[in-house]
Amino acid sequence: MKRALFIATVAYAALAASKVQAQDAGQTAQAAEEHPEGIGEIIVTAQRKEQSLQKTGVAIDAVSANALVSQGVTNAADLTRAVPAISITNGGGQVTSIFLRGVGNITNNAYFDAAISPNYDGVVLGRPTGAFSSAFYDIARVEVLKGPQGILYGRNATGGAINIIPNRPKLADRAMGFSLAYGNYDAIDVQGYLNLPVTENSALRLAAVRQKHDGYNRDGSDDQDRWGVRGQFLIEPTDNLSLRVAGDYTKVEGVGAGGSYTGKLSGIVLTPATFDEYEGLNTAAANTYRQTQLAAPGFGFLQPMKQQQSIDYTYWGVHAEAKLTTGIGEFTLIPAYRNTKGGSVFYGPAFAGALNNEEYGQFSTELRLAGKTGMLDYVLGGFYFDEKIQGNNSFNQEFVLPLQDYKANTTSWAAFGQLTANLTDRFRLIGGLRYTDDKKTMDGNQAAFVVLCGAADGIPNTPGTTPSSFAVGCAGAPGGRTNLPHFPSLLQPQDAYNFLVSNGYISGTTPYAAGTQVYPVIGYTAPPGQGSVVRKTELAVNDSRSFNRVTWRAAAEFDVTPQNLLYASVETGYRAGGLQIGGSRPDYNPEYITAYTVGSKNRFFDNRLQVNLEAFYWKYRDQQITYFSFSPNSGTVSNTNENVGRSTIKGFDIDVVAKPTRTTTVSAKVQYLDTRYQGLILQTLAPRDNFNCPRTVTSNNTPTGPVIQFDCSGRPLLQSPKWTLNLGAEQIVHLGGNLELVGTVNTAWRDNAWTNFNYLDFMQVPAYWSTSATVALRDNDGSWSLSAYVTNIENNRHLFQGQASPLGFAINNYTAPRTYGLRLSADF
Repeated sequence: MKRALFIATVAYAALAASKVQAQDAGQTAQAAEEHPEGIGEIIVTAQRKEQSLQKTGVAIDAVSANALVSQGVTNAADLTRAVPAISITNGGGQVTSIFLRGVGNITNNAYFDAAISPNYDGVVLGRPTGAFSSAFYDIARVEVLKGPQGILYGRNATGGAINIIPNRPKLADRAMGFSLAYGNYDAIDVQGYLNLPVTENSALRLAAVRQKHDGYNRDGSDDQDRWGVRGQFLIEPTDNLSLRVAGDYTKVEGVGAGGSYTGKLSGIVLTPATFDEYEGLNTAAANTYRQTQLAAPGFGFLQPMKQQQSIDYTYWGVHAEAKLTTGIGEFTLIPAYRNTKGGSVFYGPAFAGALNNEEYGQFSTELRLAGKTGMLDYVLGGFYFDEKIQGNNSFNQEFVLPLQDYKANTTSWAAFGQLTANLTDRFRLIGGLRYTDDKKTMDGNQAAFVVLCGAADGIPNTPGTTPSSFAVGCAGAPGGRTNLPHFPSLLQPQDAYNFLVSNGYISGTTPYAAGTQVYPVIGYTAPPGQGSVVRKTELAVNDSRSFNRVTWRAAAEFDVTPQNLLYASVETGYRAGGLQIGGSRPDYNPEYITAYTVGSKNRFFDNRLQVNLEAFYWKYRDQQITYFSFSPNSGTVSNTNENVGRSTIKGFDIDVVAKPTRTTTVSAKVQYLDTRYQGLILQTLAPRDNFNCPRTVTSNNTPTGPVIQFDCSGRPLLQSPKWTLNLGAEQIVHLGGNLELVGTVNTAWRDNAWTNFNYLDFMQVPAYWSTSATVALRDNDGSWSLSAYVTNIENNRHLFQGQASPLGFAINNYTAPRTYGLRLSADF
């Protein structure tokens, strides 16, 4: 029965998957006619107009739909297989962390802005969430712009931008296609589309996706369970006017991202655990190990995980694109609304069950005019963005329970312009300006409940009554601890108070009230003066901040020949500051970047060899980073956004594609990075003082001890391997008639890279190779294809994020293991 079901599933899939390859073949059809033996062209819109990738004088990687399929890229996290500069991770919850050449931030909070601007179908996404990762179906290409995009993209694109561009409706083209893949871990990937002419000047395109696989970890985590639909309607009533209206809906469920215990930390000393990378954090063995950890500040042994990790989010959006051609150029208007709503339970860095319950919606609109007069090409425009976020989060650490409830709003507007002066047929000067104005408001509160054991007189209200938890502690006190509170995962402060009263931990004679309160714990048998208390603090943020900046770009382009381009540019970027809850300070400042780039794009030997070169030097000032920092105000450790002094990023890219015969294509991409922080000062307190950098104990006493500062200046940026190498080869073998066999192999080597600001050995990714391969039998007109695929042939799960848990654990998150399967696709 299972075999019959599998065969039926694959047969159905066969009619579903080949469309992706056929669409890509259509994109390069014109180039193939012009150069039947040469390398095809990819058309990009990175500069807000259609250009050949080889004629675009910016640092950009563009990956076609066919290349994504052949390299096993089915979501955003897999993009590193095709683009050496990028790293996309998720350590828990639904917020995606994007790094490009070491620039990015690690966070589970929705209100922190990303440094890499994600864009879907021309719409900027304020949050790089699951909707971004789930958009990888029925797409034309992905464009990755490296470096600040301070003019044409502007908002928060200091490190770069990623554009996901779906296939659009085609007039007078009745077509359908679908793709179905089945693989190990019971992986199913079903995609399909339908393109229907409605009238002679209008068309409808519908697309859908269903992706699911079992968890890679023994506790069910690192799974996938999502589906989505997309609809677009295009009408062109005249030759000068077109209107496209689009909507999409995505549902993401399942267990979510997971990790495994690597060991326990005492300062910077790691005592390794015996688990492999498949264990997860909520198996019987993992929970037995968890219960051996003596955690501060309650100084009691932890309990097993009490709640199953899960994720449940919906993402939807509607937008339009109107284009009007006039005598002064083409106007483009893109209004859009997007909404995210849902919740998650995640373990993150060994939390006992962090809860996110959030909704955020954004409205944006952009108006552009692109035209030409005399020797000048111009792009002028305006942009408006309004985002509202509501969040209710809990980051439960058993003896520390921070509860966040907030509303945040961002309004941003910008005016921009870019001029290209065609001084000769071969030489161009380019200049651009953008003015951006951002306003952020936040109205929220964090109530933090902290179990303190061994407190002097049980009243830790002032530095004079500092608790001595680490010296005495409940577990080590005479008589032991028989009534030590271990918090469940809750979202409201009143519920936490009620939990303490109803379970007999506190008497309830002190009624719950706002502000700082101390509740003595019942039943403590230690000597007098060493009582146990629960201390509640509250931090409120009800404020607004405004930021503005003029960014600029100056560039030059020179066509040495029609096939050889030289370019150079200087560009500035800006990412707005903001407000936060529970951090060491309530706000943080903007960051600024100046980037210098020189490059060359070349085709040789009648379009058989492509060699693109780029050298870059980036200078950051007040760069924003996110890390687990101690807040003296709340007495808790939380993800905090802070500005570091400066950082520099320099290096080069080499991108080579060769097509020695009509049926053979080989490629190589090399990136070299040299990154350094200057003025990277981090702070925390014992026993969380596990930063492998020179330390200084300050005189700033808090209710739980002195703050310790660490100077990590000179350390490399996160997710910035010094060397990265991507190699690929494709061979087509004609079998006779209309049949051909296509073999594709891609392999990537990534050098050592750091994944967290603690700079502990277990947080460093060792250098590794990762290889994928595809063998496809197909019709040479692209109408159908049957393929077998395998990714991560080496079957090595590579570290992508190491975390020092506030509970004293070392936690690692890993990439996917070896996956393989069959894919059948067809077009009609």
